This record gives sequence, structure tokens and C-alpha cells, in this order.
Amino acid sequence: MGVESRVSGDDKIELARQWAQRFHAGQVDKLGRPYIDHVSDVAKRASVHGREAEIVAWLHDIVEDTPVTLAEIEESFGKAIRSGVDGMTRRADEDYFDVYLPRLQQSALARIVKLSDMQHNMAKLDGLHAVNPQDAKRLAEKYARAMAFLTVAVIHKEK
Repeated sequence: MGVESRVSGDDKIELARQWAQRFHAGQVDKLGRPYIDHVSDVAKRASVHGREAEIVAWLHDIVEDTPVTLAEIEESFGKAIRSGVDGMTRRADEDYFDVYLPRLQQSALARIVKLSDMQHNMAKLDGLHAVNPQDAKRLAEKYARAMAFLTVAVIHKEK
């Protein structure tokens, strides 16, 4: 019997939150703010889509930015969560628009969390603009293009 069958949905959310706090401890975003604030905001945004989306949101950057592996995520949270986190995890050699986003959109959980992630990132652009206007402009264009790509993909899948 795997760990995921013994842990309730609410307990998995709490465990994911604890992992995020532990493994992102000491990390900061582009504005120098604690990185866990970003992860927490994304989890809050994604939570309206259910427990699995919230869990994936807590873990969405953990494989890219920490030593945690997808195998460890599957062992503690199950295959569905691993799949969502895997979808969110960009590989070093992946082009963002040609490879990463098309792969990500194959997972409904990853798509939900990525949209929540970009919403949070877009909300921070004003602060980034004050620090680095060129970077803010580049990211605004990137996020707008990515949002359009993912939301058009959702509309086409629903038809």
C-alpha cells in the first residue's frame, strides 16, 4: 500500500505546503521577496480548482529549484500529482513556446497551475518595472503570449 492511499487530501495539501516551505527556504524572487510567497499565492489561486491543483501548485517549482525528484513526489503524493508537477517542470533544453508549453498543456493540472503561476507573475510586473523596466517588458510580452497559448488551447479542448 503506497503512502498516497494512507494520507487524506487535506493532509496531502498540508504535506505539500510543508515541503514547499522547507525546500524553498532561503530562496528569493527577482524582487528579493521570499520565494515561498510566490508559491503560496499560486497555491491559493489554484485551490479553487480542487485539492490536486492546490497540491501541484505548492510543488510546482520544487523539482526545478530544489533537490526533490519526481520519484519522491510520486512516492509521497501519488501518480496524478507527479504528472502535474512533471508537466510544470521545464527541462533545461526545452524551448519555452515550442516544447515546454505544448507538453505542459497535455496535463489539465499543470495547465491550471501554470495559469495561476502566470497570473501571480503578471501581478508582480509593476514592482519589477521599477527595478528593471526592460526585464518587466520582456516578461509581460512572454506571459501575454503564454496566457493566450494556454487559454486558446483550453477553448479548443472544450469544443
